[in-house]
Amino acid sequence: MSEKKEQKTNGKPRGRAAAVGLTKDRIVDVAIAQIDEKGFHAFSMRELARALGVSPNNIYWHVGGTKEDLFGEIAARFTAEVSQSLPRDKPWQDRLRTVFLSYREAVSDHANVAPLLGAQLKSNGVANLALVEAVLTALHDAGYRGPGMRDAFNALIGGLCGFVTMEFAPAPDDKAQEWEALFAERVAGIDPALFPYTHSVLPEFSNRIFVLRWENGKDVSYASSFDFLLDLLIEGLSAHAPNQTPTS
Repeated sequence: MSEKKEQKTNGKPRGRAAAVGLTKDRIVDVAIAQIDEKGFHAFSMRELARALGVSPNNIYWHVGGTKEDLFGEIAARFTAEVSQSLPRDKPWQDRLRTVFLSYREAVSDHANVAPLLGAQLKSNGVANLALVEAVLTALHDAGYRGPGMRDAFNALIGGLCGFVTMEFAPAPDDKAQEWEALFAERVAGIDPALFPYTHSVLPEFSNRIFVLRWENGKDVSYASSFDFLLDLLIEGLSAHAPNQTPTS
């Protein structure tokens, strides 16, 4: 029997995939565990298939046909989870706050997934419709419509999800410890004659702000900065909300 025929009959998995109880959820679970352990850029479909005891084609059949489809399913796992816990009877400000705080917390537990999530939110939005629905509904309840809602949505997703992607961005894969030591040395060596103010705040800001840091959010928390941005955005949205009564 050919592998294609073995994989499915009448839309159901057969052969080895069925014998090991392969499901989409199981594939996503193991894929996240491997990314947690080895990093996103070291992730391999062959290694994933080996861990599951199946062929890569078995995996592709379950997730939609391509590696990008698997990444979309991983992203959807995170965005769906944060949206499911949304307090739908709360004011729109509280709902937005809950969504984005939950998103950051979920990513912080699986920091190596952050680069994948950033890319998927950019290119595979249909895998993240739970997040889209939650944010758009909150903005609707705030009174936003049309182009104003579009701009508000982009500000929230770009600002807050982009922040999380940057916060947990990994160091270069090769010789990470050597790279961190070299980067720290370069920051410490910033010329006070060329950049006097930056040099003056290094004792407080070195390795604590974007651009001048060599450790990511797994080692140095940016929670207070994220909260600050979230407050700014929600307060700004409240201040600029159209003067109209939301309709159902």
